[in-house]
Amino acid sequence: MRPSLALRADEVTKYYMIKSAQENGGEQETLFGIAERTLGDGDRFEEILVLNSGRQLPDGSAFVSPDQLTPGYALILPEDANGPGVEVGVLPEEDAAPAERSEQSAAPAPRPAAGRSSGTFAGLGDRLGSPWLIGGVVGAALLTVVIVARRPIGRALRATSSGIARAARVLRPRLPRRLALALRRRRRAVLARRLAADTRTPVMVRQALRELMPADTAETERPVRVYSVLAEPTKLLASVSGAHTAPAPWTALETNRWERTGLPAVVEGDPTAGVALTLPHLARIGVSERGAQVMVDLGQINGALSVSGDLVVAQDAVAALVRGLLELPRQSTVMVSVDPSASALPGLNGLVRVRSVSEVKGKAPEEVLDSAEDLGVGMVRGAARTGEVTGFIVVQNAPTAEEARALADLSTPEGGGWIVLTVGDVPGAHWRWYAENDGIVDLGVLGLRVVVPTQALAGAGTGRV
Repeated sequence: MRPSLALRADEVTKYYMIKSAQENGGEQETLFGIAERTLGDGDRFEEILVLNSGRQLPDGSAFVSPDQLTPGYALILPEDANGPGVEVGVLPEEDAAPAERSEQSAAPAPRPAAGRSSGTFAGLGDRLGSPWLIGGVVGAALLTVVIVARRPIGRALRATSSGIARAARVLRPRLPRRLALALRRRRRAVLARRLAADTRTPVMVRQALRELMPADTAETERPVRVYSVLAEPTKLLASVSGAHTAPAPWTALETNRWERTGLPAVVEGDPTAGVALTLPHLARIGVSERGAQVMVDLGQINGALSVSGDLVVAQDAVAALVRGLLELPRQSTVMVSVDPSASALPGLNGLVRVRSVSEVKGKAPEEVLDSAEDLGVGMVRGAARTGEVTGFIVVQNAPTAEEARALADLSTPEGGGWIVLTVGDVPGAHWRWYAENDGIVDLGVLGLRVVVPTQALAGAGTGRV
């Protein structure tokens, strides 16, 4: 029985109207996305598929595949559906059924044949034997019971459909774990090459963020602090704090979430020539699960960032942050890589390499930067130094307990005020991220999940000094 037959024309149910690409932000709807928004789990899309299988589409065909999502068509949802787009009522395509029944009832009834009674059961016994008559009466009684109990039966059908869908997920053939991870790593390598080729987005984002920090800001208003930016093809979404109002062309979606529709033009040449670089420590980490490029302001850490979880993915995340810091010229910044084997970040220029944390202990970033400039490996380019020197210490291998304590001391004002980016745990780390083996990193308090590229970055050896 098709699930739609469990519903009468006047029965209330939960449903979702499929949106067009224009209504859905330029993207085609998917059954996975609908399940994710309405059921909280994209993998439950099969339950929606089972509930709607066999129903008639506007073109007359039967709904049997997730590829048949037609804008304006109502999908029946499980009873626990909730959230944006979930509607409760009579299925829109069923609204015409009562009218059709009225037209049919208004049509003239066919005349009974001559010599036959028009009574309900008149002559029936002449044509049918008693057993058939009794069976018909029993069938009518059963049909009455089904109509009266349609809601419990409908719930039972939907529960059965949900059970079938869950069983299908369990029994669905899966790739061997090693092969699945290898395929994901290959996709992340493609992502690395795509991000390496895109040199315009970091510049464009910084130009847009310059609008949030006008020079004529009232002294009574706190400056805007930007924590993260999601760069989509047609808009930017920034996580901020500080100022109470969003300056045009930005609009406040929430107190701490501002949006800019439309992207600024990229100014040719060096965007930092003669002016202080806006958010010099904004680093691109990867892409969101929806495909938006994600950038985080590492200058807001004020301490240590530790990335735990899967070791390889955690190393990829730290490497992506380092490359993000090297994408544009820095001002008043020094980056120290604790790299005993000189193999953790191969081919990257602009790093002051030391063999152990002890070589930095007791030194402020200014001292390390001065010695680095004497060696010709400093990172100051463009305009002269302005303000304090910011120092980053990068650790690509999980530190020992002793090294972790030393890094924690270096991240304090007394220890030099370094910003630590490390794989593994550091006591008192201000930001803690978690890396999963499928290449996704949970950015903790930033509330984002990011797909990070692999370290095999195309053109990694072209880092700037």
